[in-house]
Amino acid sequence: MISKTTLSMISLVGVLKHRDEDARLNAVAGLKNQRKLAMVARHDPSYAVREAAVMHLDNQKVVSYIALNDEDFHVRLAAVNRLTEQSMVAYIAQRDPDYHVRLAAVRRLEDQQVLAEIALYDAEWIVNNEAIARLNDRMALKAIRRKHISMLAHKAATERLRVLDELEDAARLEAQENNE
Repeated sequence: MISKTTLSMISLVGVLKHRDEDARLNAVAGLKNQRKLAMVARHDPSYAVREAAVMHLDNQKVVSYIALNDEDFHVRLAAVNRLTEQSMVAYIAQRDPDYHVRLAAVRRLEDQQVLAEIALYDAEWIVNNEAIARLNDRMALKAIRRKHISMLAHKAATERLRVLDELEDAARLEAQENNE
């Protein structure tokens, strides 16, 4: 006799091969097996099904592979949002062909040097400005203000420096009040 769990797994695997995209999407939502999720994330013909599968993946090697290689930016975007390794996030922030994916990677990036490079050299103003907004390195911000040809970047760097000054002033005042 076959258990209910085995029967449900058999039917779930069958649904993953179904022609109907919605059926496959529903099947992915109930899928816990990481190997099967990885197979769906890498091979399903529908970007929406691949994207849904990626959102449930834990294996960072598989997530990295998909972030680097999937043909659809929606799937790469979902993969970037699952990445935990900063070096991979930095690589994608600098090299993905789609600015949506680069922007998502910049929002997860902590490396100040990489953020400064992106702020200076990315072709999309929205990616530049997000990198500038995440910078805390005053020297890098001053260099961006000096070197960047975009007035938007110049303005964003000036504004970020102003915010950092205000934060420092507030911290200094708080320290003085605590000493009194």
